[in-house]
Amino acid sequence: MRNFLLSMALVVASFVTLQAQTTSNFEDLNLPADTFWNGSDLSGNFISGNAVFSNQYDTNYYTWGGFAYSSKTDTITTGWSNMYSSISGSGNISATYAVAYVSAYTGATSIKLTNSSSGKLVSGFYINNNTYAYYSMKNGDTYAKKFGGTSGNDSDWFMLTVQGYLNGSLTDTVNFFLADYRFADNSKDYIIKDWTMVNLMKLGNVDSLAFVLSSSDNGAYGMNTPSYFCMDDLQCLDGVNVEPTFKNQNNINVYPNPSTNNITISGIEDVESIRIFDTKGSLVYSENIESNLTKLKLDISNYTNGLYFIQIISNNNLQQIRFIKQ
Repeated sequence: MRNFLLSMALVVASFVTLQAQTTSNFEDLNLPADTFWNGSDLSGNFISGNAVFSNQYDTNYYTWGGFAYSSKTDTITTGWSNMYSSISGSGNISATYAVAYVSAYTGATSIKLTNSSSGKLVSGFYINNNTYAYYSMKNGDTYAKKFGGTSGNDSDWFMLTVQGYLNGSLTDTVNFFLADYRFADNSKDYIIKDWTMVNLMKLGNVDSLAFVLSSSDNGAYGMNTPSYFCMDDLQCLDGVNVEPTFKNQNNINVYPNPSTNNITISGIEDVESIRIFDTKGSLVYSENIESNLTKLKLDISNYTNGLYFIQIISNNNLQQIRFIKQ
């Protein structure tokens, strides 16, 4: 039975050739400290790395939609006036980051990939809540409820859906919860306040991305939760196409699979690094592998039951293998 499960895990593996990576880190936009750009110059978009970020600015109401970029650091001020700050007070590893406003009154919040990144894989990006949305969910405000309600037992949530497109056709979607209060144990409820990796490999080859926000808190005019999130370090794998295969090119095994407490990854003599993602695209484990290591035993007893993806990088290849925690 175990050999059968191992074979199935290898059948669903996929490989890509890693030629280069272009990261949109927004530092190339040369934004002064503690300022922001929201499209008021009517340029219509901005470019960082190999990605064009949509922007729509309304000169009648001095409002915007799509993407802005910011170096704001205010993690204290509540309300809409602080819509350009991330709750962590900076970008992921640098000062500048993007702020998305998914508005029902403007065009799509989207990213178009260009140059060598167009039609290829997007590894993922880092996400965080912005300060306005964070405190609205945490404490409630004039328009939105406090997540969890007075008792803390309300099953509230705030979710980003990333849609991948290639030549106008939807490839797949990835969901990521920016806040989740649906747990029976209230101590597990959370609102994201640290930069967190969203894995987009599931989308496959794409030339554009679209972003949609949804929430458990809705009213007569739509979603009450402020429809913002922050983005940094969008990672595009240039010149990379998905190449499905039905063999294990590196003789790597993952066992037992399914597992309850531990898994062992063997055959990793030439492996450079290993990352594990859950089905929401959140990074749950990452390690660079020493050259003399042949196998790695991991404790997964604290992982939530479900499906996980192991990404194994070696010899300029990326292999993805699934395992199940039960």
